[in-house]
Amino acid sequence: MPDLVQVARAPENKDVDVLLVSYDLQLSKADRAAVPERVRKFASARGWGFSIAIYGEKGLELLNERLDLPGPIPLTLAFDKDGREVARCEGEAGPETFAELFAKARAR
Repeated sequence: MPDLVQVARAPENKDVDVLLVSYDLQLSKADRAAVPERVRKFASARGWGFSIAIYGEKGLELLNERLDLPGPIPLTLAFDKDGREVARCEGEAGPETFAELFAKARAR
């Protein structure tokens, strides 16, 4: 995450939106009432400042179908301004990979 945040905050990416996705509700003992606040505090403590979607059972099913998931976590997807997927990185990545994803998102 630190590398993704660093690349997202680069001047050339100022017009690229970042959406983080939490799968915390998928944990077997997830407290549905407590998860949103826990996720908010976790992101806030790190100063990320990005929007976060928290997917539950129904939302996750739709997300998996729409984006050809599930797969390894972490997963980073890049979309162009028209909402088309232009790149993806399954698994861990570093700043170079994230920079490439952002460049592909900006290119279209």
